[in-house]
Amino acid sequence: MIQPHLKIDKIEKYVLLPGDPGRIDRIRKYLSNTENLNFNREFRSLSGEYKGIKISAVSTGIGCPSAAIAVEELAKIGAKVLIRVGTCGGLLKKIQPGDIVIPSAALCFDGTTKEYDPNIEKVKASEEVVKALIESAKKFGIKYYVGVNRTHDAFYEPIENFIKLAGQGIISSEMECSAIFLISKLRNLKAGAILVVNTPEPPEEVMKNPDIVYQLVDEKKVKEGIDNAIKIALEAIRILEKKIYGKE
Repeated sequence: MIQPHLKIDKIEKYVLLPGDPGRIDRIRKYLSNTENLNFNREFRSLSGEYKGIKISAVSTGIGCPSAAIAVEELAKIGAKVLIRVGTCGGLLKKIQPGDIVIPSAALCFDGTTKEYDPNIEKVKASEEVVKALIESAKKFGIKYYVGVNRTHDAFYEPIENFIKLAGQGIISSEMECSAIFLISKLRNLKAGAILVVNTPEPPEEVMKNPDIVYQLVDEKKVKEGIDNAIKIALEAIRILEKKIYGKE
């Protein structure tokens, strides 16, 4: 049955989930035998192959509400493993733009997960997916950080909110992981994420001039990081294919 928002009726079992529809083209570069599936609203979809494994990519747009729609509809048409490939703000002083973050869990500062469970505070990523992403990053020799991510709803929140998170053991902040992790668990899917830091932990002078935080983005390093994230995610799928399904 054609899904009402994705406008497709089938998908491969492995699906990469970028937020930005434009990132679908970045993923396409690493695939062969690609086929455009559809592009409706923020949901752009593509299928192809990576080293003989069939893979799809579907953009989710910005925030948990649209990400939740994507996961719900993907679960109905064949998806089994989801990996978000996105960006985040860094919350550790040692993390810099372009660095890789692999969330082990997401704190639910969003409203969407509360619609599913009013008492939810944190949701874990699939342990199998996290381990595969770590193994893949090590294989490429790419530095990565693992820890708890914070998912929230307002990109242009008061900068004070973001700064208060520093030093609290949270590694990153973004807008989709909690919904992707939770709904995947509810629908018996495996889900994880690989994130690229686009802004580091804000220095103290940001409190005096909040607009500075958006000047801390190093676009070149972020683009390199996104390519690294895509490579790691795709190779993690090869690892999962072998471990879950016993196939090379």
